[in-house]
Amino acid sequence: MKSADEGPVLETRDLTKCFGALTAIGGVSLKIGSGIHSIIGPNGAGKTTLFNLLTGFLRPDRGQVFFQGNEITDLPPFAISHLGLARSFQITSIFPDLTVYENVRIAVQSRLRASYNFLRPYIGLKGVAEKTEKVLEQVGLSQWAGTMGKTLPYGLQRCLDMGIALATDPQLILLDEPTSGMSIEDIGRILDLTQEISQQIPMIIIEHNIDIVLSISDVITVLYQGTVLSQGTPSEIRSDQQVQKAYLGGY
Repeated sequence: MKSADEGPVLETRDLTKCFGALTAIGGVSLKIGSGIHSIIGPNGAGKTTLFNLLTGFLRPDRGQVFFQGNEITDLPPFAISHLGLARSFQITSIFPDLTVYENVRIAVQSRLRASYNFLRPYIGLKGVAEKTEKVLEQVGLSQWAGTMGKTLPYGLQRCLDMGIALATDPQLILLDEPTSGMSIEDIGRILDLTQEISQQIPMIIIEHNIDIVLSISDVITVLYQGTVLSQGTPSEIRSDQQVQKAYLGGY
Protein backbone atom coordinates (compact mmCIF):
# COMPACT_ATOMS: atom_id res chain seq x y z
CA MET A 1 0.00 0.00 0.00
CA LYS A 2 1.28 3.46 -0.82
CA SER A 3 2.31 5.62 2.11
CA ALA A 4 1.21 9.21 2.49
CA ASP A 5 4.50 10.61 1.18
CA GLU A 6 4.17 8.60 -2.05
CA GLY A 7 1.16 10.61 -3.13
CA PRO A 8 -2.45 9.53 -3.65
CA VAL A 9 -3.36 6.05 -4.83
CA LEU A 10 -6.05 7.56 -7.02
CA GLU A 11 -6.63 11.14 -8.10
CA THR A 12 -9.26 12.92 -10.20
CA ARG A 13 -8.80 16.37 -11.68
CA ASP A 14 -11.81 18.42 -12.78
CA LEU A 15 -13.73 15.24 -13.63
CA THR A 16 -16.92 16.09 -15.50
CA LYS A 17 -19.69 14.00 -17.07
CA CYS A 18 -22.91 15.25 -18.65
CA PHE A 19 -25.95 13.38 -19.92
CA GLY A 20 -27.61 15.83 -22.26
CA ALA A 21 -28.43 18.93 -20.25
CA LEU A 22 -27.81 17.13 -16.94
CA THR A 23 -24.38 17.52 -15.35
CA ALA A 24 -24.04 14.30 -13.35
CA ILE A 25 -20.47 15.03 -12.26
CA GLY A 26 -19.26 18.62 -12.43
CA GLY A 27 -15.57 19.32 -11.93
CA VAL A 28 -14.83 16.79 -9.18
CA SER A 29 -11.22 16.73 -7.95
CA LEU A 30 -10.33 14.08 -5.38
CA LYS A 31 -7.24 12.51 -3.85
CA ILE A 32 -7.62 9.01 -2.40
CA GLY A 33 -5.03 7.73 0.06
CA SER A 34 -4.91 4.84 2.51
CA GLY A 35 -7.73 3.44 4.64
CA ILE A 36 -11.44 3.82 3.89
CA HIS A 37 -12.63 6.81 1.86
CA SER A 38 -16.44 6.96 1.73
CA ILE A 39 -18.49 8.79 -0.89
CA ILE A 40 -21.92 9.87 0.32
CA GLY A 41 -24.71 12.10 -0.89
CA PRO A 42 -28.46 12.10 -1.59
CA ASN A 43 -29.94 10.14 -4.49
CA GLY A 44 -28.87 11.70 -7.76
CA ALA A 45 -25.71 13.22 -6.30
CA GLY A 46 -23.53 11.42 -8.86
CA LYS A 47 -21.96 8.68 -6.72
CA THR A 48 -22.43 5.76 -9.12
CA THR A 49 -21.54 7.93 -12.12
CA LEU A 50 -18.29 8.78 -10.35
CA PHE A 51 -17.53 5.08 -9.80
CA ASN A 52 -18.27 4.38 -13.46
CA LEU A 53 -15.83 7.11 -14.49
CA LEU A 54 -13.11 5.79 -12.17
CA THR A 55 -13.41 2.25 -13.51
CA GLY A 56 -13.72 3.00 -17.23
CA PHE A 57 -17.41 2.15 -17.67
CA LEU A 58 -17.98 5.79 -18.63
CA ARG A 59 -15.68 8.28 -20.34
CA PRO A 60 -15.56 11.80 -18.91
CA ASP A 61 -16.44 14.84 -21.00
CA ARG A 62 -13.64 16.70 -19.26
CA GLY A 63 -10.98 15.99 -16.67
CA GLN A 64 -8.53 13.21 -15.83
CA VAL A 65 -8.20 10.13 -13.62
CA PHE A 66 -4.82 8.99 -12.29
CA PHE A 67 -4.11 5.66 -10.61
CA GLN A 68 -0.79 5.26 -8.81
CA GLY A 69 0.51 8.28 -10.69
CA ASN A 70 -0.44 7.03 -14.16
CA GLU A 71 -3.31 8.43 -16.19
CA ILE A 72 -6.11 5.91 -16.78
CA THR A 73 -8.80 8.30 -18.05
CA ASP A 74 -9.35 6.64 -21.42
CA LEU A 75 -8.55 3.04 -20.53
CA PRO A 76 -11.27 0.34 -20.82
CA PRO A 77 -12.51 -1.44 -17.68
CA PHE A 78 -10.49 -4.63 -18.22
CA ALA A 79 -7.24 -2.66 -18.53
CA ILE A 80 -8.00 -0.68 -15.37
CA SER A 81 -8.79 -3.90 -13.53
CA HIS A 82 -5.48 -5.43 -14.58
CA LEU A 83 -3.65 -2.39 -13.21
CA GLY A 84 -5.02 -3.26 -9.78
CA LEU A 85 -8.29 -1.35 -9.36
CA ALA A 86 -11.04 -3.78 -8.33
CA ARG A 87 -14.75 -2.99 -8.13
CA SER A 88 -17.61 -4.70 -6.36
CA PHE A 89 -21.03 -3.72 -7.73
CA GLN A 90 -24.23 -2.94 -5.80
CA ILE A 91 -25.74 -6.08 -7.36
CA THR A 92 -23.63 -9.17 -6.75
CA SER A 93 -21.51 -10.12 -9.76
CA ILE A 94 -20.59 -13.71 -8.93
CA PHE A 95 -20.83 -16.71 -11.27
CA PRO A 96 -24.05 -18.26 -9.90
CA ASP A 97 -23.61 -21.68 -11.51
CA LEU A 98 -20.04 -22.18 -10.30
CA THR A 99 -18.95 -23.19 -6.82
CA VAL A 100 -17.56 -20.67 -4.37
CA TYR A 101 -14.11 -22.17 -4.91
CA GLU A 102 -14.39 -21.91 -8.69
CA ASN A 103 -15.54 -18.28 -8.49
CA VAL A 104 -12.40 -17.31 -6.60
CA ARG A 105 -10.13 -19.65 -8.53
CA ILE A 106 -11.10 -18.08 -11.88
CA ALA A 107 -10.35 -14.62 -10.46
CA VAL A 108 -6.95 -15.84 -9.27
CA GLN A 109 -6.26 -17.45 -12.64
CA SER A 110 -7.23 -14.26 -14.49
CA ARG A 111 -4.03 -12.65 -13.29
CA LEU A 112 -1.76 -15.36 -14.69
CA ARG A 113 -0.16 -15.41 -18.13
CA ALA A 114 -2.24 -18.51 -18.90
CA SER A 115 -5.39 -16.74 -17.71
CA TYR A 116 -7.37 -17.19 -20.92
CA ASN A 117 -6.86 -20.95 -21.04
CA PHE A 118 -9.62 -21.68 -18.53
CA LEU A 119 -9.94 -25.28 -19.76
CA ARG A 120 -6.40 -26.04 -18.64
CA PRO A 121 -6.37 -27.99 -15.34
CA TYR A 122 -5.82 -25.36 -12.65
CA ILE A 123 -3.91 -27.86 -10.48
CA GLY A 124 -1.06 -27.48 -12.96
CA LEU A 125 -0.97 -23.69 -12.56
CA LYS A 126 1.58 -22.72 -9.94
CA GLY A 127 0.09 -21.26 -6.78
CA VAL A 128 -3.55 -21.10 -7.97
CA ALA A 129 -4.97 -23.57 -5.43
CA GLU A 130 -2.93 -22.08 -2.58
CA LYS A 131 -3.98 -18.51 -3.41
CA THR A 132 -7.63 -19.54 -3.81
CA GLU A 133 -7.68 -21.24 -0.42
CA LYS A 134 -6.00 -18.26 1.21
CA VAL A 135 -8.62 -15.85 -0.16
CA LEU A 136 -11.50 -18.12 0.88
CA GLU A 137 -10.09 -18.22 4.41
CA GLN A 138 -9.66 -14.46 4.48
CA VAL A 139 -13.31 -13.81 3.57
CA GLY A 140 -14.64 -16.59 5.81
CA LEU A 141 -15.88 -18.89 3.05
CA SER A 142 -13.60 -21.93 3.38
CA GLN A 143 -16.44 -24.13 4.65
CA TRP A 144 -18.60 -23.05 1.70
CA ALA A 145 -15.96 -23.82 -0.97
CA GLY A 146 -18.01 -26.56 -2.65
CA THR A 147 -21.31 -24.67 -2.53
CA MET A 148 -22.84 -23.28 -5.71
CA GLY A 149 -22.68 -19.50 -5.76
CA LYS A 150 -26.40 -19.08 -6.38
CA THR A 151 -27.32 -21.09 -3.27
CA LEU A 152 -25.26 -18.96 -0.87
CA PRO A 153 -27.22 -16.68 1.46
CA TYR A 154 -27.13 -13.09 0.21
CA GLY A 155 -24.71 -11.88 2.87
CA LEU A 156 -22.23 -14.61 1.97
CA GLN A 157 -22.61 -13.77 -1.71
CA ARG A 158 -21.38 -10.29 -0.85
CA CYS A 159 -18.42 -11.87 0.95
CA LEU A 160 -17.76 -13.88 -2.20
CA ASP A 161 -17.87 -10.67 -4.22
CA MET A 162 -15.17 -9.34 -1.92
CA GLY A 163 -13.18 -12.55 -2.33
CA ILE A 164 -13.31 -12.28 -6.12
CA ALA A 165 -12.00 -8.72 -5.86
CA LEU A 166 -9.20 -9.76 -3.50
CA ALA A 167 -8.19 -12.64 -5.77
CA THR A 168 -7.17 -10.16 -8.48
CA ASP A 169 -4.40 -8.68 -6.29
CA PRO A 170 -5.92 -5.19 -6.17
CA GLN A 171 -4.12 -2.03 -5.13
CA LEU A 172 -7.46 -0.27 -4.56
CA ILE A 173 -10.98 -1.64 -4.03
CA LEU A 174 -14.22 0.19 -4.84
CA LEU A 175 -17.35 -1.02 -3.05
CA ASP A 176 -20.80 0.10 -4.21
CA GLU A 177 -23.38 -0.18 -1.40
CA PRO A 178 -21.69 -3.19 0.27
CA THR A 179 -24.36 -3.54 3.00
CA SER A 180 -27.46 -2.95 0.87
CA GLY A 181 -30.26 -5.42 1.61
CA MET A 182 -28.36 -7.18 4.39
CA SER A 183 -29.43 -8.42 7.79
CA ILE A 184 -27.82 -6.97 10.92
CA GLU A 185 -25.65 -10.07 11.27
CA ASP A 186 -24.49 -9.91 7.66
CA ILE A 187 -23.76 -6.18 7.95
CA GLY A 188 -21.50 -6.88 10.92
CA ARG A 189 -19.65 -9.57 8.97
CA ILE A 190 -19.08 -7.32 5.94
CA LEU A 191 -17.98 -4.35 8.05
CA ASP A 192 -15.47 -6.47 9.97
CA LEU A 193 -14.11 -7.82 6.69
CA THR A 194 -13.99 -4.36 5.12
CA GLN A 195 -12.08 -2.86 8.03
CA GLU A 196 -9.65 -5.77 8.10
CA ILE A 197 -8.88 -5.55 4.40
CA SER A 198 -8.56 -1.76 4.47
CA GLN A 199 -5.55 -2.10 6.76
CA GLN A 200 -3.64 -3.39 3.73
CA ILE A 201 -5.61 -2.20 0.69
CA PRO A 202 -7.20 1.26 0.33
CA MET A 203 -10.94 1.32 -0.27
CA ILE A 204 -13.49 3.72 -1.72
CA ILE A 205 -17.02 3.01 -0.56
CA ILE A 206 -20.44 4.28 -1.61
CA GLU A 207 -22.81 3.75 1.29
CA HIS A 208 -26.22 5.23 2.17
CA ASN A 209 -26.22 4.20 5.83
CA ILE A 210 -24.75 7.26 7.52
CA ASP A 211 -24.18 5.44 10.82
CA ILE A 212 -21.98 2.92 9.01
CA VAL A 213 -20.13 5.65 7.12
CA LEU A 214 -19.38 7.62 10.27
CA SER A 215 -18.18 4.51 12.11
CA ILE A 216 -15.76 3.03 9.55
CA SER A 217 -14.47 5.87 7.40
CA ASP A 218 -11.13 7.62 7.59
CA VAL A 219 -12.21 10.29 5.09
CA ILE A 220 -15.68 11.18 3.80
CA THR A 221 -16.50 13.09 0.63
CA VAL A 222 -20.02 14.47 0.32
CA LEU A 223 -21.36 14.88 -3.20
CA TYR A 224 -24.30 17.15 -3.90
CA GLN A 225 -25.72 17.67 -7.38
CA GLY A 226 -22.54 16.31 -8.95
CA THR A 227 -20.05 18.47 -7.07
CA VAL A 228 -18.04 18.09 -3.86
CA LEU A 229 -19.98 19.78 -1.09
CA SER A 230 -17.59 18.87 1.70
CA GLN A 231 -14.75 16.54 2.62
CA GLY A 232 -13.18 15.62 5.94
CA THR A 233 -13.03 13.20 8.83
CA PRO A 234 -16.25 11.70 10.21
CA SER A 235 -16.31 14.23 13.05
CA GLU A 236 -15.80 17.12 10.63
CA ILE A 237 -18.57 15.90 8.35
CA ARG A 238 -20.92 15.30 11.27
CA SER A 239 -20.58 18.93 12.37
CA ASP A 240 -20.56 20.51 8.89
CA GLN A 241 -23.57 22.81 8.62
CA GLN A 242 -23.75 22.57 4.83
CA VAL A 243 -23.82 18.79 5.00
CA GLN A 244 -26.48 18.77 7.67
CA LYS A 245 -28.67 21.05 5.59
CA ALA A 246 -28.20 19.23 2.29
CA TYR A 247 -27.99 15.60 3.41
CA LEU A 248 -27.89 14.66 7.05
CA GLY A 249 -31.04 16.50 8.03
CA GLY A 250 -29.58 17.75 11.28
CA TYR A 251 -28.04 14.38 12.13
